[in-house]
Amino acid sequence: MKSEAIRNSPATFALLLVNVIVFAILTLSPDLAGVFLLDPSLVWEKPWTLVTVFFSHELPIHILLNMLLLVVFGTRLEKETHARVILGVYLLCGFIGSLSTVAYAAAIGYQGGLTAGASASAFGIAAAYAALKPDAVILKSKARNWVIALFVVNALLTVQNAQVSVGGAAHALGIIVGLAIGYAIRKRNSKTQATA
Repeated sequence: MKSEAIRNSPATFALLLVNVIVFAILTLSPDLAGVFLLDPSLVWEKPWTLVTVFFSHELPIHILLNMLLLVVFGTRLEKETHARVILGVYLLCGFIGSLSTVAYAAAIGYQGGLTAGASASAFGIAAAYAALKPDAVILKSKARNWVIALFVVNALLTVQNAQVSVGGAAHALGIIVGLAIGYAIRKRNSKTQATA
């Protein structure tokens, strides 16, 4: 990916920057994890974590994978749409993901403590782009194939161990909401072109 793509995508760059800054803060001050990360059992005591969690990562591989999705799909989605779309998809998918994590954790009796990550948001952005441009080739495969792979791998991991993959429901909903937004944009664009 050319560096100019990220420079020409201010919303994607801003989201990337916030995630990297929060990761650096959590790496340098691990005691702040309780301030940023989501504990499904304490959500009513710390409601802001429904939002801060999808800007937070603890493991380098986790932030690397999520930010790779954000940059690869986000820059393309922002080019096709607008900065507001990227921010809207990221925030909506992340928030719905957080709510679903709380509900899913309660349903399975989750006892694992803090959860972290922007996967619901990143998956949502990938899905929105795939719905908008399903046949676009990204890293030698069609956009829709990447989203199918994300969904299948997430489902397998969740079924294999629900306690470890407590975010599985969030990831799936991120994909579903992203697809719905992408399809809505595609439908609107088709109507606009038909009347032009």
